[in-house]
Amino acid sequence: MSELDRFAESSTTVWSNNPSLAGLMGLSPLLAVSQTTVTGSALALITLLVCLASALTVHGLRRYITSRHLYLWIVIIMAGYTSVISQLLQIWFYPLYRELGIYTYLVACNFALLVKMPRYQKAATALPVLLDACKLGIALGVTLFGFSLLRELLISGAIFANMSLLIPGNFDESAAATQSDWLKFAALQPGAFILLGLVVAVCNALGISKPEAYYRRNKPPI
Repeated sequence: MSELDRFAESSTTVWSNNPSLAGLMGLSPLLAVSQTTVTGSALALITLLVCLASALTVHGLRRYITSRHLYLWIVIIMAGYTSVISQLLQIWFYPLYRELGIYTYLVACNFALLVKMPRYQKAATALPVLLDACKLGIALGVTLFGFSLLRELLISGAIFANMSLLIPGNFDESAAATQSDWLKFAALQPGAFILLGLVVAVCNALGISKPEAYYRRNKPPI
């Protein structure tokens, strides 16, 4: 069994086998849209919604999805939900949509979600699928929210700036995020990558994020 198979079969929580902290999956949106807590929270919610909807859809269509085209159907389903959410953002939250950019659509390519979906297709009932998808989406969302909060605090010395981005029907372009130079390096991608490395190191040192699903090995044959 490969490490990806172990992750797919293991239980995921915020503190154990977190895909972002233990497996370093889904780093692109984590590093790109985490400059403000508002954008990080929005993408966290989008990820949770796509995870739940896709998991239940894959489970509901399990009799019609063949193993040969499994990942093709998974990508199509996830892309469909991200497209719907993106259209709704453009209608009601256009400034927020501009801030998130292409990363709204890239939720459909989140590897942490993709490798979990085959497990949901094999599940016998919908309740375990719903619970596991909730834990996975919450784990990814809490990581994105927490990292965004920390990064915004380092960048501007404040949190939850530009809350007007979350007001439905607000089309004011001036609502886009404005940043100070309190700690400019944290606003750059290298700074975000270094900060994430420090967060992962602290979590590993404290034993908060347990990556056993990624490093556990099969017992050698007798």
